[in-house]
Amino acid sequence: MSSPPRRGLPLRIYLPIVAVLALGFLWLMLYLLSVGFGVSGSVFGKGASEHALQPQQLATPSVQGGGPPPAVMAQLSTLRARIAAHPHDDVAITQLGDMYLAAGKYEAAIPLYERALRVNPRNVAAQTGLEQAREALPQR
Repeated sequence: MSSPPRRGLPLRIYLPIVAVLALGFLWLMLYLLSVGFGVSGSVFGKGASEHALQPQQLATPSVQGGGPPPAVMAQLSTLRARIAAHPHDDVAITQLGDMYLAAGKYEAAIPLYERALRVNPRNVAAQTGLEQAREALPQR
């Protein structure tokens, strides 16, 4: 009895093709991740490392003026600069609103969240922050 003829490609041809396709797929995924993290407002975006806070900035509180620590002031100035450069950056506007919300400055946070929602009505973080700020405002 003879065996039926094999169908498909021989293994020595099939394996390199699969390997090349797998490597191409991995490269494409890495490329898309790098492009995705390069968008404006991303924490991991371009230039994120130059704005990163150093450990000594995080550990040194400002006790002279009684205000926020230098790390917080640096983050505030960075966010304000990003918003000035990109007025439609809803992520930066929301982050600034989050900082005001965390500091208990609800009157300042509410207009920022509203502005972020005008730019991007689907911004869930801005919607949540706005609700939290409005709920906390009457309790003061």
